[in-house]
Amino acid sequence: MLWGLLFLCFADAAFTDIGLRLHLIEELNPLVKKLYEWNLAGYYAMKLLLPVLLILIYYRMKNRLWINPCILVTVLLYFIVNLYHLIWISYIA
Repeated sequence: MLWGLLFLCFADAAFTDIGLRLHLIEELNPLVKKLYEWNLAGYYAMKLLLPVLLILIYYRMKNRLWINPCILVTVLLYFIVNLYHLIWISYIA
């Protein structure tokens, strides 16, 4: 599930990048927008750093009862975001 989260986070970053490059979407998060405009590699690094940190936290806290539901909710949210990306891409194609 954790590697799936990493994949979904990368897919979200890539879909967002494509949408921004083609002027199909607008980044609404002002911090992410500034980072994207400043440095594309930094944008991808930040987008991938967050799930990597979550993976590291998971391995330190995997015995806690609340960690698995939190990971599951995070994966589901990223899955929904990626479905949203696929829907707007399908309307364009």
